[in-house]
Amino acid sequence: MASKNPTWWTQEHDSRWDLVKAAFRRDWEQTKHDLGSDKARDLQQSAADTVKQAGGKQQAAGVITRPSYDEMEPAFRYGHGARSQFGATWSNDVETRVQRDYPGDYARDRDYVRRGYDYPPVA
Repeated sequence: MASKNPTWWTQEHDSRWDLVKAAFRRDWEQTKHDLGSDKARDLQQSAADTVKQAGGKQQAAGVITRPSYDEMEPAFRYGHGARSQFGATWSNDVETRVQRDYPGDYARDRDYVRRGYDYPPVA
């Protein structure tokens, strides 16, 4: 999926995404492992570890490169940017707006967009 930005997207959205991207990737790998994936390794980290890593307060356990994350990153990124645009509370109105502007297949990517939306920003 190409990463086409909606009209409301600004450089600030890119900057916010860049701050959390690596931590989000590690969190995604840990989640896949926790849900039983035999392809994702256990990073031995909790959500609290992820937040510390995103804020630069804790060093990451290692660099992980997984094509599955790369395929989903545009959806995660879009959701995370939408949160800073529309606020932290997901609602039917927010979903309608997010779906309208989403450049990909929203029905397929909805859960990934929502995961990005729910991911807390770095303070």
